[in-house]
Amino acid sequence: MKKYSIVFLVLAVLAVGLVQVALSADPKMSFSIATGGTGGVWYPLGGSISNVVTKKVPNTEMTAESTTAAVDNLKLLVNNKVGMAFCDDYQIALINEGILPAVSDKRHAVRLVMPFYDQPLQIVTKEGSGIKVLADLKGKRVSTGAPNSGTEVQAEAVLRGLGLDWKTDITREKLGAKESVDALKDGKIAAAFWSGAVPTSSIIDLAATPGLKMVILPVAGAEAEKIMKANPYVFHKSLIKKGAYEGVNADIETIGASTVLATMESFPAERVEKIIAAIFDSKPEISAIWKGMADLTPESSLAQASPDMRKFLHAGAQKYFKDKGLLK
Repeated sequence: MKKYSIVFLVLAVLAVGLVQVALSADPKMSFSIATGGTGGVWYPLGGSISNVVTKKVPNTEMTAESTTAAVDNLKLLVNNKVGMAFCDDYQIALINEGILPAVSDKRHAVRLVMPFYDQPLQIVTKEGSGIKVLADLKGKRVSTGAPNSGTEVQAEAVLRGLGLDWKTDITREKLGAKESVDALKDGKIAAAFWSGAVPTSSIIDLAATPGLKMVILPVAGAEAEKIMKANPYVFHKSLIKKGAYEGVNADIETIGASTVLATMESFPAERVEKIIAAIFDSKPEISAIWKGMADLTPESSLAQASPDMRKFLHAGAQKYFKDKGLLK
């Protein structure tokens, strides 16, 4: 009997050990990252991030989902249709305060994973359109971005800040980046708003179009101050640098937001920490798709988050940046 008791005891200890190992192992997670339209930066960037996360984070499968961009992304996120999403920094603050009606009229615990890059507002037209300053947009046919995109939110904010009503003072077209550029080339619209990285592939294409001279309208001085004052949280001063596009021969002042990766507060913190680590450990692979990754460091990423935004950092992000000595 003693012999069998010892055997049963050993088996029981082994069973407990196996249960503990099973409980401690990360469960498999499969989720999508909501990105943007195929003509912008978010979709290819999200695809590259998905590839490295799937390869380097154990038991994690991530896929990129094309969307109309930020507002659509946040709708998907708060309704648990995706696990992570690109959006604009200010949108995280607004949705936590319950003042982002385009997404929801309720407060949602959306959290910041990490910032990626400044996103200057690019208001493009072409020589001969009759548009030389922002006030000239009145009475024109203008693309204000794809429905439920961050571009659309910012276009409405700019126009409102200028005292223009997009329902009556312009003729709106609701087009994404590529579609806006095609419409400008064809003379179907006079101008287009685009909030995105510099350079953006679609605008590179516009600038390089034979027989067409692209013009980017500045948003500067008192005009910029007026717009920012009318739209708390939304904008900061930004710059489109000389040489960013063909024909841009001097820096152009504008306003902008920052592109960030977001998730819900409930997303496992340890997994978030590993995802951030995988992104920074895969700079060569990601920078082959998005050149800005080559210069992005934990320091420069966190620096884009203002003190007010840092209170929305996900617990896993806090742990990552603390371990790097960047947060107390």
